[in-house]
Amino acid sequence: MNRQRIIDAIALAQRIVRHHLAVQPGENVLIVADPETETDIYLALAGSVQAVGAEYTVALMPTRGQERATRLTRPIERALEEVDVLIGVTRASGAPTYAPRVAELLAQRRIRALSMVMRDLDNYLKGAATADYEALEALGQRVAQLWSQAEEIRIQTRAGTDFRAGVTKEPVMGQVVIVECGLAREPGREAAFSDGEVSQRPRTGTSQGVLVVDGPVAGLKGMDPFILEVEAGRVVRLEGGGHRVRQLEAVFRSLPCARHIAEVGIGLNPNALRNGDFEEEKKALGNVHVALGSDLFYGGTHECGLHWDMVLYDASVWLDDLLLFKDGKLMIDETA
Repeated sequence: MNRQRIIDAIALAQRIVRHHLAVQPGENVLIVADPETETDIYLALAGSVQAVGAEYTVALMPTRGQERATRLTRPIERALEEVDVLIGVTRASGAPTYAPRVAELLAQRRIRALSMVMRDLDNYLKGAATADYEALEALGQRVAQLWSQAEEIRIQTRAGTDFRAGVTKEPVMGQVVIVECGLAREPGREAAFSDGEVSQRPRTGTSQGVLVVDGPVAGLKGMDPFILEVEAGRVVRLEGGGHRVRQLEAVFRSLPCARHIAEVGIGLNPNALRNGDFEEEKKALGNVHVALGSDLFYGGTHECGLHWDMVLYDASVWLDDLLLFKDGKLMIDETA
C-alpha cells in the first residue's frame, strides 16, 4: 500500500469508529480479517479504536471457500461472547457477517456490528461511501416501515423479472425489515460500509416467479444474464448459455441448499457506482438484489454454506398496491 492509501485508510478508520459505530471508551472491539485483507485497513481500524479509549483485538481467520463461507473459527466465536462491537474486514468471504453465532448475538442485542467484508479500500472511499448516511438512514427507516406494513412485495424489470414474495412479519434484531444504512450505534444494530439498503427474508415458501439476473453476483465471475425460475421459495429451473450458468449449476450440484431464496433487498444509495462489484451495485438506488443460500442472518432456519446476492438492475417494486420504484426511480417523497 502506498503512502497516500495509508493516509486514506487512517481517515476512513476514524470515520468508521467515531461516526458509524460511535465506539465509546472502555468498549471491546473485535476486528476479524483474513490473509487477503489489506493489512493497513485493519491496523488503521485498531489504531482508531485505541484512540477513542476502547480496546481492540484483531483476529486473523483462514481464507474460506464457498462451502464454508459463513463459518468463523471456534476461537473467534468464543471471542464474540466478550465484545461490544464486531467489525468484519475479511476479503475472501462474508463469514463475520453471516456466521450463525453473529446473527444470534445481534438478535439478543448483545453486540453491534459493521460488515466491511469482500471489499477493498477503493470501496470504502468512492461511490456509495460518499453518501450522506444520516439522510440514508432516514430514508431506510421510511421504506422499511412501508415494507413491513405490506403483505406482499412484487418486483419486475425490463429485462424480464416478474417475481413476488410474502412479507415476513417476525422481527429480526428488533426490525421486521432490516435497515442497513451504514450506522450501527446501538446493541443489536448491524450495518455495512459502504452501505444503503433495506432487506428481509421472504415469508417461508411464498417466493415465486422469474428472476432475470443482469447484474453482478457474489461468488460468480462474469456478467452474462441468466434466468432463474422460482417456486415455493426455491430455484426449480436455471436457464442461460453463459459462464455464470455453468458456475451456478456446479454450485447447485455440490450445495443443493443454495437453491433457497434467502433474502430480498432494495438498494437506496444514490451515490453507488455501476462498476461490476456486487457489494457496490446492490446498494445502488433502484437496484434490487435477491440472495440464495443461508437465511440465518435474517431470522430464518435454512442453513447453507453460502449466501450469494444477485443484482437486478433498475427495478420496479410494489409493496401491495404501492409503487415504490418505477424502473429504478424512487416514487415516494424522500422528505415526507
